[in-house]
Amino acid sequence: MACADRTFLWWDREVDPAGRPIREDVRQAGHEIWEHACQRTRFLLGDAGPAAELMENSVAQVSRYLDRIGATESSGPRHGLLMVAFCRGLRRYAARLNRLELVGGSGELAIRAIDDGAMRRFNACLDLESIVQRLSGRNSAVLMLRAAGFKWNEVAELFGTSVATVRNRFWREIDKIRK
Repeated sequence: MACADRTFLWWDREVDPAGRPIREDVRQAGHEIWEHACQRTRFLLGDAGPAAELMENSVAQVSRYLDRIGATESSGPRHGLLMVAFCRGLRRYAARLNRLELVGGSGELAIRAIDDGAMRRFNACLDLESIVQRLSGRNSAVLMLRAAGFKWNEVAELFGTSVATVRNRFWREIDKIRK
């Protein structure tokens, strides 16, 4: 039961998971085709690891089929039938694996997880926080009033100056912070 340079075993059971007996001729055929099944699995998947589970399922399936049609154990070898069942199960397993789309490492996944709009909003919030921390007390108040919906003329009235003075002082300080 060797498979290339590594030894893999499949659980040769006398009963299937439902408790039905597995035919001895099918189990023997499984042992005889085991190395070939490992080679097929390694060729198709690059790893022979799944071969054991696939063989267990195939042996149980072929045994149930032969019992259902009433075939006797002396009616001939079961190698071909078992290999067909194994290869069919292997192709199904490979198709299931191929349905998964790998997106890459954690760095690539993080980039895909956040859309550009959310990233821009997040960066804008960080920039705003940085600006607010550097603003003078007066211009911080101007920013808060503007964020609350006050118009420039209302802000100027609260500070007792002209609109041009409040606006120019505010934007000059913003420009200094940006540089």
